[in-house]
Amino acid sequence: MVKEGEKVLRVNLIFRIQHISLMVSALVLAVTGYALLMHKSEAGKFIINFLGGYESRALIHRISAIVLIAVCIWHYLYVLFSKKAHDEFLKIIPSISDVKDFFTTIAYYLGGKKSFPNFDKFNFIQKFQYWGVAVGMTAMIMSGLVLWFKDISMAVIPKWAIDTLMALHGYEGVVTFLVLFIWHQYNVHLNPSVFPMDRVWLDGMIDVERLRKEHPLEYDRLMSESAKGGR
Repeated sequence: MVKEGEKVLRVNLIFRIQHISLMVSALVLAVTGYALLMHKSEAGKFIINFLGGYESRALIHRISAIVLIAVCIWHYLYVLFSKKAHDEFLKIIPSISDVKDFFTTIAYYLGGKKSFPNFDKFNFIQKFQYWGVAVGMTAMIMSGLVLWFKDISMAVIPKWAIDTLMALHGYEGVVTFLVLFIWHQYNVHLNPSVFPMDRVWLDGMIDVERLRKEHPLEYDRLMSESAKGGR
């Protein structure tokens, strides 16, 4: 039976590997993409020179893109064909309760509510971040492939559309970077409750007491399952 003070598994090893692979490849893509987008700036010139020139930058960008695509495909297949992963996926699908939780949270911060809503394994912020990344990465991959194979693309897509995709791909990358590495970093690591870093992404474990406080519905379910298993 799970006891207070213990730690329980929140994120399994496969999900952690996928997360780290996504993080590294997206970060490299953001840096190398920024260098091209802002190639006339001092920062852009420095990055390009540091990477060995335009050809090296392009090669690193494309290798990182291949890694990102592979991770996304792996994640989708894992969710589809692993029961445990599929069950986890079902928990992160948005529902009407997330809308209610959003307004309850706002009311709490404005003094209209005395307590936070009771979150399950994933709260509305975590769900928004997951689906934001899923949509953003899909758009980046699709537009990136069009630009990568421009000669083939121009046979079926008008030039103005490719030029538009080029601009959108670059600036969407900036937005994705801001969401992933600023807002996400604050919520996951700089939040006072876990500062200076939430180690769940490394070891997958969470304190039972923290689970009870931040995800009470998941805590109640875990305690119930633990009690049944201990009989």
